[in-house]
Amino acid sequence: MDIGRRYEQVDPLTAIPLTESALTSVKRAVRQGYPNYKSSHLTEAIAAACGFASHAALRARMLERAPVHPDFALLEELPFLSRLAAMTGVPTSDEDLRGFSFDRLNYEGADVIPTASKGVTKVKYDGSRRRRAWRNVMVAGINAGIDQGLFTPRAGENSWPLLDPRYGDDGRTYRFMIEDIAAIASVHDADWDELSIHVALWPAIDGERWVRTANGGFLAGEVFASGWLERRDGAWLQVGDHPEFGCRKQRLDLIAALDIRPKGYADRGSFRL
Repeated sequence: MDIGRRYEQVDPLTAIPLTESALTSVKRAVRQGYPNYKSSHLTEAIAAACGFASHAALRARMLERAPVHPDFALLEELPFLSRLAAMTGVPTSDEDLRGFSFDRLNYEGADVIPTASKGVTKVKYDGSRRRRAWRNVMVAGINAGIDQGLFTPRAGENSWPLLDPRYGDDGRTYRFMIEDIAAIASVHDADWDELSIHVALWPAIDGERWVRTANGGFLAGEVFASGWLERRDGAWLQVGDHPEFGCRKQRLDLIAALDIRPKGYADRGSFRL
């Protein structure tokens, strides 16, 4: 995949929880535009839109999750259209490429999450390795929190205890891996349905203490990033002019080159005060 195209995808995307009801709603909405297509073909194409190689793979992932803590996915148009063309043998038309958008479908009150913000087109990642690396670290940390059932991209859905007796506040630290890279993160409720997320890779011995601070830097680990996840008006990673980021020089290229797909939120959006 071309790295520039990957990082500069800024079209509005719709996110859904991977639940039976949400997938049924998406299929019902899609069928309005493709009434003559086989149900099985649409099912496979929707799985591709969610980032899965097959419907069977999507189902397997759903079975791994407790119903109260579903996984989340962004619905992407090009994988949907490509899989549909492969299943039916009908080439994707220019009209489909220009006109089909999950963001414009009628879901009839279904459980979908908007991810577009007013300033999304102003956020660029392709011109800076540091901004790409910050983006990748933040997305990995948010994804891990969702995977561990600590929170979701939906407003108000926090699942960690309100009081952490070790620190006397409502934050939570958690560990995870990015491939073979050890990582640690902290999440705090920042009010107004925002979450404050701090992430450190290759954490220091005392990283669990320092990752909770806004400027933990190299005291937390060899790579440190912090930012905010918006969830009230939609779900997106807030991107300011100068995101908080520190990275050892020898780690930058590796982190900037990671390919991590957000789980149910946009990787860029307006910064909220």
